[in-house]
Amino acid sequence: MSTGTASASLHVIHSADPAAQGQAYAIGPDGLTLGRDVGNGVVIASDQASRRHARILSVAGAHLLQDLDSTNGTFVNSKAVKEQPLRHGDVVRIASTVMKYLVEG
Repeated sequence: MSTGTASASLHVIHSADPAAQGQAYAIGPDGLTLGRDVGNGVVIASDQASRRHARILSVAGAHLLQDLDSTNGTFVNSKAVKEQPLRHGDVVRIASTVMKYLVEG
């Protein structure tokens, strides 16, 4: 879980899009959106991702992942979730894109 003094990010560890591989996305105080639409903070270039697939919210010093009623689901540590608090090292998967949640600080 992140704290008020720590910073957190998602790191892409696998993607069908070679340009996305290795990218890191900071999770700011306004959270982060994930999905196929180019307006998302993390764009997932896959037909298996919904346009607005999921979001990460900052809640009471922690981060909460919410699935936005996506068609194919959101997974944390290989388990389908609708809403899940994130912990350092959690693995998030949307379509074939796999990301690791890391807290630094």
